[in-house]
Amino acid sequence: MSAQATQRSDGPHLSRARLARLNGLAWFGVFGGATAWALQFLLSLQFGLARCESPDARFPLPVHAFSIGLGAAGVMVGALAELAAWRVFHATRETRNDDALQLPRPEGLKGGVAHDPPVVSAGRLRFLGAVGLTVNPLTLTICAMTAVGVPLLSICHQS
Repeated sequence: MSAQATQRSDGPHLSRARLARLNGLAWFGVFGGATAWALQFLLSLQFGLARCESPDARFPLPVHAFSIGLGAAGVMVGALAELAAWRVFHATRETRNDDALQLPRPEGLKGGVAHDPPVVSAGRLRFLGAVGLTVNPLTLTICAMTAVGVPLLSICHQS
């Protein structure tokens, strides 16, 4: 076994509070960018429908301005999610894989439930950080392309 592998497995332990904080950051790092893109898409779609599908009178909504604002917000949330994923990945770089935090049992599961509550381990957090680092650049690109592309198109154009 090499010295580097020995050093990694015998690395510093993470405290329970730090594991709990990193757990929240990890989940934001995985789902933050995708959620921002989904909200941007749904709100942009609704603004477009309100502007173009009104039967009696068109709503004077500035669809292009809304698209730019929603895209900027989506890019900011996606960038924060990428930073959160990097923070988790970086913080768990030299930790031991046996560092773990037993999460409390939810109130509705007390009594009669055979399974234990989930365990947050440093290895799992590192994996979630890697997933966030991989997924968020894609969601950032989609948010940015939507924010730039929609204002270049004409409003209410039939295909």
